Amino acid sequence: MTARTFIDARTLLALGACLVAVVGSMSCGGDPAPVDESGAGSSAARVSSPRIMIVGDSISGAPGCYKKYLVEKLAANGITAYEFVGEYADMCGGNVRHSAVGCTTSAHYTQESFTVSCTGGTPHPGMARLVATHNPDLVMIQLGVNDVAGGRAPIQPILNNYATLVGQARAHNPHVVVIVAQIHKIIADDCKNTSSTANAEALVNAIPAWAAGVSTNASPVLVADLWTNSDPREAHDCVHPNDAGARRMAENWYAALAPILR
Repeated sequence: MTARTFIDARTLLALGACLVAVVGSMSCGGDPAPVDESGAGSSAARVSSPRIMIVGDSISGAPGCYKKYLVEKLAANGITAYEFVGEYADMCGGNVRHSAVGCTTSAHYTQESFTVSCTGGTPHPGMARLVATHNPDLVMIQLGVNDVAGGRAPIQPILNNYATLVGQARAHNPHVVVIVAQIHKIIADDCKNTSSTANAEALVNAIPAWAAGVSTNASPVLVADLWTNSDPREAHDCVHPNDAGARRMAENWYAALAPILR
């Protein structure tokens, strides 16, 4: 499958008389120029009919059940030209394929394959193998909760892991769009470990500048704000969202995805 192409208003101005009929296709022939996308969180990036892959931990896999509500929100707003792809079937009743594995950290996915105790030692493919298998145009990365849950985890190694994951995705598809989540508010150890909240906030605050630094014209790296309006009380254990938390997370992911998919 060839990589999808991107276009924005600045590209339209440069093309002048070229008539753009559909985002990602042009009446004057040739491929559109890549989007000039250097700022995290910008809505300038567009991707046409993408294959979307979610990479994450249990918040995105199971018991994380925001995915079905995200699909409902997209459909309610007329956004249907996409396909979720991934290694695993949805356990939440939403029929959404994904590549999220419980208990994982950002470091796990940088490996060719990895195992975690939560899945009984079953080997799971890392990012490089996942993108080669599922050929995504858009990757949603929602990792970091298990990195910071213990508190006092250094932030820079997590950002370095994110950068490795972006690089691995780009090695397969130089035009891949990546959205990295600012994780939701957590209080680990059954709502007792407040140092985990502080460390999560430090990570969240570091992500926008990091994303702007690794974003390129051809392969934008954007940010999904799952933090600002999240509430640890909307979680069974102040970490794993309950139904209310899952609905809120879906709304926040929708806010990040809608400008790209429209």
